[in-house]
Amino acid sequence: MTMKKSAPSAGLGVVLVGVPPGERAALEGFAARGYLVRVAGVDDAAALETGLATIRTAMDALRAEAGKVAVVGYGFGGRYAFLGVTRLGADAAAAFRGANIGRHLDESARVKKPLSFHFGDDDARVPFEEVRAIKGALEGFGTTEIYRYPVFDDEAARKAEERVFAFLDVLG
Repeated sequence: MTMKKSAPSAGLGVVLVGVPPGERAALEGFAARGYLVRVAGVDDAAALETGLATIRTAMDALRAEAGKVAVVGYGFGGRYAFLGVTRLGADAAAAFRGANIGRHLDESARVKKPLSFHFGDDDARVPFEEVRAIKGALEGFGTTEIYRYPVFDDEAARKAEERVFAFLDVLG
């Protein structure tokens, strides 16, 4: 599904991954900012390569219209956001409570584009040790932002979203 405001003012396409089916708030929030948005329907249980192929298709469609493309992951979509930069050539990536990024830290040297990651200290799916490993692997990359929130509640989610919008606005 693609949604856009009358004219994408930012010149950036955004692929959303890990958005629950039927959830429209994220899609509408990015579209309201002027981004051309597409939700990549990736199943958490699908093979990694199948998910990456789905994201590549969404990226290609957006790149044809917007030029630059970012991948934004929610939950399990976090690793796809990271891999969007390291494997698929995305211009940027962001993740909210991004699970399983730690499985791919051997690809950190391929990070040449901006990243913005947001984690809750209370998140059992992304333990503090994994966040520490991610931070260590990406330390020194001037284009990487990593934020931690004591509790990833509504207020933290709002702050994380504001930070991601500011991060993406610079790219457009």
